[in-house]
Amino acid sequence: MKTSIVATGSAMPERRIPNSYFLNRTFLNEDGSPMTKPVEEIVAKLEQITGIRERGYIPDEGDSVPLMAEACENTIASWGQDRNQIDGIIVAHNAGNMLEGRQGFHTVPNMAALLKHRLGITNHACFAYDILFGCPGWIQGIIQAHQALQTGDATNVLVVGIEVASRLLDPFDLDSMILADGCGAAMVSTTDREEEGVISYATFSHALDDISCIYLDRSYNREWTDPTLFKMNGKDVYKYATVWVPQVIKKALDKAGLDASDVDLFLFHQANAKMLHAFANNLAQMYQLEGLSFDGKIPVTIQFTGNTSVATVPTMLDLILKEKLEGYRITPGMTVVFASVGAGMHCNALVYRF
Repeated sequence: MKTSIVATGSAMPERRIPNSYFLNRTFLNEDGSPMTKPVEEIVAKLEQITGIRERGYIPDEGDSVPLMAEACENTIASWGQDRNQIDGIIVAHNAGNMLEGRQGFHTVPNMAALLKHRLGITNHACFAYDILFGCPGWIQGIIQAHQALQTGDATNVLVVGIEVASRLLDPFDLDSMILADGCGAAMVSTTDREEEGVISYATFSHALDDISCIYLDRSYNREWTDPTLFKMNGKDVYKYATVWVPQVIKKALDKAGLDASDVDLFLFHQANAKMLHAFANNLAQMYQLEGLSFDGKIPVTIQFTGNTSVATVPTMLDLILKEKLEGYRITPGMTVVFASVGAGMHCNALVYRF
């Protein structure tokens, strides 16, 4: 039996946040001192580097569950089966349920339990657990679902990536312009069609000097007391990602007996546009594929989604499968690589044939 992605769904907040939203901000350095450059120049420079022009935030009212439920209802509708045939739910996230007006993380009950309750799934044999694995969490969820299916522990597993970063952001930190909210999901099932499904995968977790690349801390404005705000050492993240993501992809491709020229699409985590170009260049050098063009093989969504962390890859996959991302289609026989990198530091890659 093979493991197949049989349905997908996604949800992006209706509330759109253009870059002009940040023009009235006062950005601070890490020591609390004001940045000397004009805010217009800061915002324009970030757009140039990242490619982000707008992003979505959930409403100020409510919590994370409606966004997650919307993506999963879309997935179940595409699947077209009784939801009580789902016998596993895996939710990848970074911060649990983000409650209105409440500081800190809320992980009890866990997100998968909240989702199972919201979806009204009454099958008590359907397991429901969470993954905390940074941005690569959804891909790791697909890997774990594949393992459950291959051992016979499940037949249909719903794998979800949810990010509500808007309630983790330090408004005085220019990195607050990067992250955004979103949710993507996929139904993973067994199939006897040998020509499709998961081919191979690889995962790296270093957790050495890179442990402090992405972390939580207080605001750069020392008058703020919230201790759980997103922080990132951008240069260190870029260095780790551009070195190790190509290598974890190569490991997955080696296991499949393939190389980069055999891949039709690379669905990369969307951290910034500059990083995507570095992934392509480093892969070409690794495979000594001088002159190989990755044009048309690397979809980009960050310009309108922002960095939605763990939701990035499943959202992009859903948009392409439903022909909502201009210029990209997935057709039978295509080989696709999913790859992501994030806090830990962790990175992973999965090779899949449609």
